[in-house]
Amino acid sequence: MAKQNEELLRARALERIVQHRLPHVKPTRVWGGYGSGLPCSLCDQPILATEPEMELEYESSERVPTVRFHLRCQVLWDSACQQKASQWIPVRDALPPLHTVVEARVSFGTAGGGVVLNVIRVCDGRTGPIIWINATTNVRLPEGWQPTEWRALPEASPPALASADTAPIVQRRA
Repeated sequence: MAKQNEELLRARALERIVQHRLPHVKPTRVWGGYGSGLPCSLCDQPILATEPEMELEYESSERVPTVRFHLRCQVLWDSACQQKASQWIPVRDALPPLHTVVEARVSFGTAGGGVVLNVIRVCDGRTGPIIWINATTNVRLPEGWQPTEWRALPEASPPALASADTAPIVQRRA
């Protein structure tokens, strides 16, 4: 596998982890064997019967209960998981997914200094320049402001249901 392909697959792994299409935690069980012909969860290519296949199983509460990888794709996914574990991902290594709010360390460029903002990347950089939007104001970042690192926002937990003991008392007007 060429180094460029490895870098693309590592970036894809990070993107899929952030999008929750791939898990970022250790599996409950790992199985190895010959390929089943099913697609790899990272490169999307079939895992041939002549190739080793790694199958990762997760408890049913996980969003993705079973994940399959070519052996090399599993190594790249594992590397991306370790990078994700450090939380901050350098923009030079991988861009955040398009149209996804992430937290970013933004440099002010030549003016020095920086700030942490919630931003959205709205252009992929292939069809034009990468465009960053301040997610709070929905305004493009000022000239010279450039995200240097980013991380996924923590998942919002569902609000707790009030029990009869803790529910507020509501009085109605007569």
